[in-house]
Amino acid sequence: MNLIKRVILLIVMSLIVILALYAYSYRQSVKVIENQINIRNEEKLSYFLNRIESLLDQNMMYATLVTKDPEIKNVAYGSLPPSGYDRVSVVQSIEGKLNLFSITNQIMNIISIYFPKSELALSTVPATVFNKQDIYKDYTSNWKLTKVDVSGVKMEAFSRFFVSPYHAEPSDIMNSDFIIRVDFFTKNITNVLDEFKLAGYSDAFFYNSADQIVYNSTANMNLIKQLMEEYPFDLSKKIQNKHNIVELNGKKYILYVLPSDKINWSLVDIEPLDEILKPVNHSRNLFYIILFLLLLLGIVAAYLLYFYIQVPIRILIRSSEHIKNKNFAYRIHSLRNNEFRQLFDSFNDMAKEIDDLIKRVYAEEIRSREAVMKQLQSQINPHFLYNCLAYIVNMAKMNKNQSVIAMAHNLGDYYKYTTRNETLETTLSTELELAVNYMNIMNHQLDKFRYIVSVPDSMKMKKIPKLMIQPIIENAIVHGLEEISNEGLITIVGLDDGPLFRLIIEDNGPGLSAEDLVNLRRKNELEENETAQKGIWNVNHRFKYYFGKHSGMRLDNSALGGLRIELFWEKAAGE
Repeated sequence: MNLIKRVILLIVMSLIVILALYAYSYRQSVKVIENQINIRNEEKLSYFLNRIESLLDQNMMYATLVTKDPEIKNVAYGSLPPSGYDRVSVVQSIEGKLNLFSITNQIMNIISIYFPKSELALSTVPATVFNKQDIYKDYTSNWKLTKVDVSGVKMEAFSRFFVSPYHAEPSDIMNSDFIIRVDFFTKNITNVLDEFKLAGYSDAFFYNSADQIVYNSTANMNLIKQLMEEYPFDLSKKIQNKHNIVELNGKKYILYVLPSDKINWSLVDIEPLDEILKPVNHSRNLFYIILFLLLLLGIVAAYLLYFYIQVPIRILIRSSEHIKNKNFAYRIHSLRNNEFRQLFDSFNDMAKEIDDLIKRVYAEEIRSREAVMKQLQSQINPHFLYNCLAYIVNMAKMNKNQSVIAMAHNLGDYYKYTTRNETLETTLSTELELAVNYMNIMNHQLDKFRYIVSVPDSMKMKKIPKLMIQPIIENAIVHGLEEISNEGLITIVGLDDGPLFRLIIEDNGPGLSAEDLVNLRRKNELEENETAQKGIWNVNHRFKYYFGKHSGMRLDNSALGGLRIELFWEKAAGE
């Protein structure tokens, strides 16, 4: 995982933790607010319901006071003058008392009294006419919402009858001494509901049934109608508590229902929860916006960190890989104009210096190798020449002219090949031809050995340094085959062995003891030759100079009885 992914992941994880903590805090805050709202509104509902009940109780109290008035009792018991001034005076006195009760109450209501015995009807509203059919029809011992005719205008009011003495059966009410009717206008309750609504977002109403509802003066009728349809109080079991959360038109509301213990009505309030929580939700949305902006800012910061820091570091790493892979000519090309520009310039300067140094060292190494190889080759040529001249002298003394002629011709061909110093390398095939020519020359001299050459065609055209095989053959003849009396054998075998080429030269001479073999191996690896036998040491060092560290010479006793010398080198790329 790169740096920018780690930074973004860290930012996202931090924001997730912050978001989780805020979400928990928000839920707790909403719960606290809802609890406080519920407590406040329930207390508020209870207060205003008590006020409504108090208004109704006042009307009941005034009705009770009317029944205690002595003058009204006398009329009820039949003491009303039949006519004349006295009758009018009594009627006016009672009407004045009823009006006084109504005015003192400071409530919009109508107080009416009917005396069955004298069939006299009196009321705070002039020209009120009572008849028995209306009384029987409207009679109720509890508060009931009705329509009251006031000067030809139908007005809603809570009505209740009081009879003295009390009769349980409505059909017996005409046997009472008097009947009092109190009409308490719903306008009084509407005013209370309006006052209730002024204190917040509520939309309160006084509820009994779907057709008996008292609204506030600015009630949202459509909302209340929808509430009645979706959450009917008297049928649905959804509303069990004093407050519940309901959803109307996709918005949440808190529904409060507080029933009255005195009358079969309930004070209902609808509080728009979304409006109440609007400041909190606004803060929440603002927090989400800020959190989103922080996320964007973090991503931008991570991108800038990636672009201005990680990308240059990656460029340096890739450039270092080029240098590691010996591509010293590689340079960083960048248009950045910051601190990394100086670092890139320093890297380019360093790479240039390394490239120049490597080129100088490489050129010097090539010149050194050529000088060393020429020196080694010069050491081999006189040694071989001495042996050949000694052979020619011996053959001439023995009058073996053909051998002298063959030796002279082969020696000429040999020096013709070796004195071409324009190049220090040749093919394996050419070296094998020179080795075969040399073995033929030596066999003319010794006439005691034979040879076998088996090299695959895939190896014959491979480049090797000059005079790699002939010195080994010479060593095998001089130090091996010359010391045995039986027929000698030299084998040259080439192997294409996976990543390596191998050339194995063996003879059936007497070989070496284990101690002599160890000493030969040690001396063969020394930088300076400590023995008079220079052939094998020269081949080993020239071979390593040419092919590098993955090449070399292995010395061991051969299964044929003599010495086994193996030259191995690593294949070049593509071979």
